[in-house]
Amino acid sequence: MKRIRKISLLALVVSNTAVALGLTMLLHTWVPSITEAGPERFTLLFIMTSALVALITVISIAYAKITDPKAASAMSAAFDEAIGLRDQALSEHTIVSVAHTDGRIKEINQNFVKTFGYEFDEIVGQLPDILYDEDDENAKFYDIWAIVSKGGDWQGEQRLKAKNGNTVIVQTTIIPRFDKAGVHVDSISVRTDLTKARAEAASDGRNAVIEGLPDGVIVYDPDTFEIIYANKNCRKRLGWAQGDLEGKKMSDTFTKFDHGLFERYLAPLLNGEAKEVTIEVMHDQGPVEILTHFDTGPHGKPSLISVIRDITERKQAESLKLNSVSMVSHELRTPLTSIKGALRLIESGAVGELSPDISRMISVAHRNSDRLLEIVNDILALEKIDSGEMSFVNKQMDLRDLLQEAAEANAGYGEQFGVEYAVAAMDTPALVRADQSRLIQVMSNLMSNAAKFSPAGAKVDLYIEDRADAWRVCVADHGPGIPESAHKTLFDSFFQVEGTSEHSRPGTGLGLTISKKIIQRHGGTIAFDTQLGKGTIFYFELTKLDAGEADMLIEAEGLEARDAAVA
Repeated sequence: MKRIRKISLLALVVSNTAVALGLTMLLHTWVPSITEAGPERFTLLFIMTSALVALITVISIAYAKITDPKAASAMSAAFDEAIGLRDQALSEHTIVSVAHTDGRIKEINQNFVKTFGYEFDEIVGQLPDILYDEDDENAKFYDIWAIVSKGGDWQGEQRLKAKNGNTVIVQTTIIPRFDKAGVHVDSISVRTDLTKARAEAASDGRNAVIEGLPDGVIVYDPDTFEIIYANKNCRKRLGWAQGDLEGKKMSDTFTKFDHGLFERYLAPLLNGEAKEVTIEVMHDQGPVEILTHFDTGPHGKPSLISVIRDITERKQAESLKLNSVSMVSHELRTPLTSIKGALRLIESGAVGELSPDISRMISVAHRNSDRLLEIVNDILALEKIDSGEMSFVNKQMDLRDLLQEAAEANAGYGEQFGVEYAVAAMDTPALVRADQSRLIQVMSNLMSNAAKFSPAGAKVDLYIEDRADAWRVCVADHGPGIPESAHKTLFDSFFQVEGTSEHSRPGTGLGLTISKKIIQRHGGTIAFDTQLGKGTIFYFELTKLDAGEADMLIEAEGLEARDAAVA
């Protein structure tokens, strides 16, 4: 093959040289001025003629190759192969879809399926607007299509929606395609997924801001409770290094992690009943307050963020203040009891008949002494809870009995306000392990508040709800509701809601604080739902007893009773 090419090349050179020499000699013979010139002019003419002949030969060969069918086919195949490689590269590394002139999708690649979750049969024939996020003001489908359908191209960043509802951030280029006659036949969309990069950038930015905060911050998955991020102070409290976070869950943050309590704490947030939830717990290193709320990142997937605040100093200050108040309260209780007894005797007429004016003054003094004594008793009760001196005798009990007892015990109080307590019937036993006398105290606080803020003639409903692993005890009134400004401080000491004059009632401001602490000592949660003008539902939740645990407690309590009887 190579030898043939060499012979062909030699023949071509010889023939071209002969042609050039012949043309030179003809010109030398026919043109007098050249004939009269010397040999130098003849050599120059020969070189120029040879170059001209070579140029004509090259052009002829090239034209022959182009017009040759085999050569043309080879060039076309090479061109098609280049286009195919380009399309393959696009399809492998980007999200590609093709739409008809009316905007409906006719083709998608595998990356489209993987990114948006739609199979071929689900998306083909649909308008792409099902992918578009209504909140993305910068890239609405019909605005973009108005440009593309007129032959223009469009480029920009979009926030699109996958089938599962997650947000996908993409850089998009949409180009219309035309046939040889210039008719618009379809449009191709090429997208690059930026979601992961944006999420990582946002996460890095967020982490940089909260890394040095004095409070602990922990980010975790709301479904699996797997930890995504914890800042420096949180890691320090937990004794973790940066590399220890992988595979950790919220259950690893406490030595004795109570799954049931944690799920009940988050339930109002996960159910959409609250925007944020707060709880005070005793961590391994001291008391902490945990505030949790949802966060939706640029990837569209929600996560939970808990801010963990060390409240050791705050608790010490509260304890010091409460101790001071309780010391005074101890000193006040004895004389107050004597004053109350004396006023009762005077009011009863034991020291003689009283005039109407004096009787009215004695009655006012008696009511105020009752209130003072109630405040003193609540302060002492609160001090006993905080110091751990309040005893709790937890036994198996049926919450249905609790409601009946509470309704009977507080019926007289309700009558003072023209309110009736209505207990909802329930067939299923609601068994828990608790101190019934302490829960009666909680019920009395909730029911007295409900009566105070209910219109005369109204009912206060008492009922129990099944909440999966817990029983929820509810006290529902039909009063004015609680203003939003009071929501965060309602369970604080000495706090009272400022109601209208119609519903303004005296109280110690400690009832809800005491109730919260009692329920927390039972491992439960207490909260409320309210609507202005419609009423409020206060409720607390306690962990259920399963059948096996209930039988064991019955047996144990029976043995205790037998041993006590023998003794």
